Amino acid sequence: MPCVSSPDHIIFIKEGDIMKAKPKHFIPRPESVGSVGQHPVIVLTRPDAQGFVLVAPMSHNHPEGTPTRSASRYGLPVDPIKGESRVNVGQPKVVHQDNLRPNKPHTAMTYNNFAALKAEIFKNLQHPPRNY
Repeated sequence: MPCVSSPDHIIFIKEGDIMKAKPKHFIPRPESVGSVGQHPVIVLTRPDAQGFVLVAPMSHNHPEGTPTRSASRYGLPVDPIKGESRVNVGQPKVVHQDNLRPNKPHTAMTYNNFAALKAEIFKNLQHPPRNY
């Protein structure tokens, strides 16, 4: 199974995992991401042969025009300080597995919530990606 290696351990990437990635590592790189730090992302696909995965970013401040849904709609917790996060249900982002970081402790969506999110995202795509 594909994995991310770190000096301490190996991380296996599974669909529905909630990990972290910097927007500057998304392909194509979004404009004006500057020094934006790690954001939570939901892994939508296992890594392909080159190590790329599709992810759905979560944020409190998505770029203008990004279709989003409340994270709690998919069983994700509400931060008691920052409040409700939003999940990008538009075009998934591509990121290389080496640029993903695990949450500590490991966090993953339930199967039913993940299936609902993935169905929502792929319903919105005009041309769903191949091999996913």
